[in-house]
Amino acid sequence: MSSLMLQEIEEQPRALAETIREERAKVERLGKFLRERDIDLIIMVARGSSDNAALFGRYLMEIRTGIPVSLSAPSVYTLYGARLKLDRALVIGVSQSGEGEDINRVLARARECGAFTLGITNEPTSTMTRIVDETLLMHGGREQSVAATKTYTGQMMLFYMLAEALTDGATPKLDFEKIPEYVARALALRPIVEELVARYVFMENCVVVGRGLSYANAYELALKLMETCYVVAERFSSADFFHGPLAIVERHFPIILFAPPGVTLPGVMSLLERLRELRADTLAITSERAVAELCTRSIRMPEELNEFLAPIPYIVPGQLFAALLAEAKGLDPDKPRSLSKVTRTL
Repeated sequence: MSSLMLQEIEEQPRALAETIREERAKVERLGKFLRERDIDLIIMVARGSSDNAALFGRYLMEIRTGIPVSLSAPSVYTLYGARLKLDRALVIGVSQSGEGEDINRVLARARECGAFTLGITNEPTSTMTRIVDETLLMHGGREQSVAATKTYTGQMMLFYMLAEALTDGATPKLDFEKIPEYVARALALRPIVEELVARYVFMENCVVVGRGLSYANAYELALKLMETCYVVAERFSSADFFHGPLAIVERHFPIILFAPPGVTLPGVMSLLERLRELRADTLAITSERAVAELCTRSIRMPEELNEFLAPIPYIVPGQLFAALLAEAKGLDPDKPRSLSKVTRTL
């Protein structure tokens, strides 16, 4: 019987399509309201996988809207009690459960400081929804596995929708409606991932690399490997990896790379050339033949998938890899040791 994690990974095409359908009108109204409010700062507050989704949102929103985006440090509010000037700010809380105490306290404090607050959550009756000015929901149903999968991609989808709603009509559209179909095609790669997993059963350490719009996926896959497989997984951008961390690489050291087409690809290629010289074990998720030829192994994605639409489909083979590797190691990915579904911190 498949784990709940694998079942929820399989649910993502439907969940994403449902989120687009159910939230589109609300997001368009919200975008119009925020443009009229003349927002000049966006602050994200989140933890865990939601923080990784927020990191993706930061890149996408800054690139698409030109509005500066900051990832909040919750302790500034919860421990130090700072009062920030947020009259023209949008503060976005991202939480699967909507019950993270530190996230909700930041949202309440930000609202007191004049910000417009937005919650992104999977739970329509959660505490978060009663604190914020407006809520956007994922529509994939309750997530039961401790390891977030469909809620992570659902949060990313809402950032696509929000980024498009905040831009003017002259900006080319993202065509995010195509993403559920690309995710379905990524799920069809499961037999390839299953074959690869057997080669990594004894992996205890690795590095995950991504950059730009794929940087958040490096964080997310590393987190999945740590929480479900107990693999010590560091994550870096391809640029940062040259600045010191490269020294840890020795022969057969495993490195997983997100290598979509676009402006970040030349940097990834340069890193791969150096890793090949060092005889590292490299596994790339990519559509690019040149990348695949430089790597020890690769998972090939559709060639027509562009840089902006790649992040959600590209994480799916990573999710499958983590879930299947956990099972190959004799672990239960639904019940990681020492973890629970809702984590409460201040």
